[in-house]
Amino acid sequence: MPRNIVIYDSHSLWDDEPIIVVVTGLNGPSRNPKTGPMLQTWILRRDVHPAVALDTGADKSICGDCDLRPKDGKRVCYVNIMGPSAVWRAFHDGKYDFVTPEEAGDICAGHKIRLGAYGDPAMVPADVWRSLIRKASGTTGYTHQWRTMDPALLDFCMASCDNTEDIRDAQAAGWRTFRCITSDQTLEPDEIMCPASPEAGKLTTCDRCGLCSGAMADRSKPIPNIAITVHGRGAKHFVASCYSEEGVSAASTDKDRVVRQDD
Repeated sequence: MPRNIVIYDSHSLWDDEPIIVVVTGLNGPSRNPKTGPMLQTWILRRDVHPAVALDTGADKSICGDCDLRPKDGKRVCYVNIMGPSAVWRAFHDGKYDFVTPEEAGDICAGHKIRLGAYGDPAMVPADVWRSLIRKASGTTGYTHQWRTMDPALLDFCMASCDNTEDIRDAQAAGWRTFRCITSDQTLEPDEIMCPASPEAGKLTTCDRCGLCSGAMADRSKPIPNIAITVHGRGAKHFVASCYSEEGVSAASTDKDRVVRQDD
């Protein structure tokens, strides 16, 4: 059993540049304390080191126009670039086996899989993901490209949202939503705080929770949408990067409302 496999070595659906998808964790569980022992998938520029891709804007091939990408030298995304960099180096050192998505589905049978430990799943054909997860015991996934890319992703990905306008539009289009909020913003009536987050008391891990699995249309009861307090080194840049001037005003109003409620 290989530890890591390459399941896609082709072009980005965003800009046709070369990208790869690597699955890690087959012979050893992820050490990510929030996700638990899920297999991790990494979407990377094949030909550009992840750190260079961030600096030059080449990361658009794997992240599209996500608002969490660097702007004016400021990056909101919580992903530490050391992880993707290590995966990219190992790929170029020839340490991974190449398999088809169908073969990957058999290899990963019974595992829980995180789609996009780095990169946006929308950069890859939905059929690749369907083949990978067809025998999985559970998945999580998120896309910021729910407005413009393949809507078929809503079957197994959440719409990543950064403000209330986003969640209204995404839900109207059939998506379940995962929203980043500031520490003093309130939840919407149909949202719950991520149960694996510190704010919720780390009640569980992603592999045990399973709520971030897209539309979950086969469930008989309504499933809540999820929110999480923005985190990571770039959290301080969140409002400036993800809100328009109107959005910043709305966020400020929410903050004032929270203070008055607390009073």
